[in-house]
Amino acid sequence: MSVAAVVVAWRAGERAGACLGRLAEVAPAVARVLVDNETGAGPGIEVPDGTAVVGLSDNRGFAGGANAGIERAFGDGATHVVLLNDDVLVETGCCEALVAAAGDDGAASPRIDGPPGIAFAGGELELVRGFGRHVDGASDYLSGACICISRGAWNVVGAFNEELFLYYEDVEWCLRARSLGVPLTVALDARAAHSGGATSGGDQGETWAYYSTRNRLWLLEIERGARVAHREAAKTSMRARMRSVQPARRAVSQAKLAGVHDWSERRMGRGPWPR
Repeated sequence: MSVAAVVVAWRAGERAGACLGRLAEVAPAVARVLVDNETGAGPGIEVPDGTAVVGLSDNRGFAGGANAGIERAFGDGATHVVLLNDDVLVETGCCEALVAAAGDDGAASPRIDGPPGIAFAGGELELVRGFGRHVDGASDYLSGACICISRGAWNVVGAFNEELFLYYEDVEWCLRARSLGVPLTVALDARAAHSGGATSGGDQGETWAYYSTRNRLWLLEIERGARVAHREAAKTSMRARMRSVQPARRAVSQAKLAGVHDWSERRMGRGPWPR
């Protein structure tokens, strides 16, 4: 088998360099592909020798960057791709265990160590309000922070939805995979560490607030219908307006309101964040 690790970065600098360096150290046999969204717009990345670089002239988000890197890796002959956020560090044996768990026609994520809300050992999609949650043992979806996708699974499921740009693109891809009978596995013997939110600011950032709100409503509409999604949009807007009176919450609340508005206007793809 031929395995490639694809690291998607945006203005990542030392962070992406550390991710690539760890890969070179613990998985030297795994080919490396760096996708540099909006290449040259941020600090330079120290790229280990032998790493292929895909430079994108604009920021295509995690979904677009992942698609570009995966297409490059499979085009170069890889049978499996391990897709990584630029702030994830894999442990020794992680890539090999993921490939074994994914098999020829599936996908797999490792146990990911990190702070609350970032640590991952299973994903659950709650379809009352549309939240994707990290729940140990759940298998609704895998984490795009570190996911191994076999060529067989990619050929069946297709690319990540670039209309989502950032957040929920992994959930949506996994839901398609499950509907098509593609096996999804959390490989608990594979380990990685994720700092979380290094690019988007995490759950205190406007980027997170906008895309997670907009894309959650989009997915809820797909899964539960327009009436349910519009009801949740109204509740989300009400909560955001109430919290916006608090100075510390104003920016995030306004980003959530923008997310609701753009979902209602069918404005997908790249939004007003990141700036």
